[in-house]
Amino acid sequence: MSQFDAPGAGPAVLPELEGLLVDAARRRARPRRRRLTRRRPLLAVAAALVALVAVGLIGGGVFSGGSGPSYAEAAIEVAEANPRLLVTAPGWEVTDAGEFRVEEGETVFADGERTFTLHWYPARLYRSYLRDRAQVSAPRHSRLLGRAATTVDYGRGEYATMLAPIGRVFVEVRGRLGGRAAYQEVLHSLRRVDVDAWLAAMPANVVHPGAARARAVGRMLRGIPLPPGFDPSRLGQGTAVLDHYALGVRVAGAVSCGWVESWLAARRSGDPTAERAAVAAMAGSHRWPLLLRMQEEAPGGWALNVRHVAAQLRAGDLDQGFGQGIVRADGSGYRLGPDWATALGCQGEIRREPFEVQKPSGTG
Repeated sequence: MSQFDAPGAGPAVLPELEGLLVDAARRRARPRRRRLTRRRPLLAVAAALVALVAVGLIGGGVFSGGSGPSYAEAAIEVAEANPRLLVTAPGWEVTDAGEFRVEEGETVFADGERTFTLHWYPARLYRSYLRDRAQVSAPRHSRLLGRAATTVDYGRGEYATMLAPIGRVFVEVRGRLGGRAAYQEVLHSLRRVDVDAWLAAMPANVVHPGAARARAVGRMLRGIPLPPGFDPSRLGQGTAVLDHYALGVRVAGAVSCGWVESWLAARRSGDPTAERAAVAAMAGSHRWPLLLRMQEEAPGGWALNVRHVAAQLRAGDLDQGFGQGIVRADGSGYRLGPDWATALGCQGEIRREPFEVQKPSGTG
């Protein structure tokens, strides 16, 4: 097993999803989610296919700033495209909002101790989710917000409900609230709201695209040595709406990827000076202010991936292996690797290694 493996971490992985994103670990325990893979090649968080989770961060310091009543055009586009559902039961509010886009995202509601999570995914994946969740328990069918609703029981008072597609997306909600009646009460308090109400409900740690994101990136890069040719401005670009932790993963990951790529290039060209510089930069990652803050927020979380890769560079033995594969319903699939790249989220370096699952002899 790779040192980056993390059984039980992160959200469910569906084989049809494309594009690699970083699934940021959080300090608060989250309900386990059934997945089609048995493990993924990361330590405490995984490079997952679509869906970034989030948690509220302590304000100020390296993560301060970036919210206000004026919303970027990209944030409004996301709000206009998704169903904009809010829990309206007394005492509930949005506490977490990770990266979200037009066709994918997550909001987490809480009333103190209990949490209720809402995801939206591309509508084309709805049938696949239904098939996957049908393996959890016998589905219960109903209607909610004028849509067909399918609920499954994970046991111990935990339920998940999927709504038939609304436009380009479908919604899945999930919660362990102490029993079916409590779950149904919160579930049926979901209401659609307008764009302004939905955006205003987002927590203050959300970083909107544009100038706010560029300023946040600048603060996060303070005290971090940058690899040769690194362009910080690209981290401030993009139309995704992220929380500060998710943006921190991207920033620290991009810097770390740059140093590892510099180390690999130096080895190929026989440049010991550049090789030592990369090792030294990564060896000091445990002092990077950004990673110290992230480690404080999520002990044992994603920041440890950087430290493990740094240790590999010091030993001159970078993990080039491929993790266990993602399996499609037809038995085909692929493994993602090398492990160091999936650990850091180095999208330009991540490759797929196709494979076919061998059926037991005598089966059709």
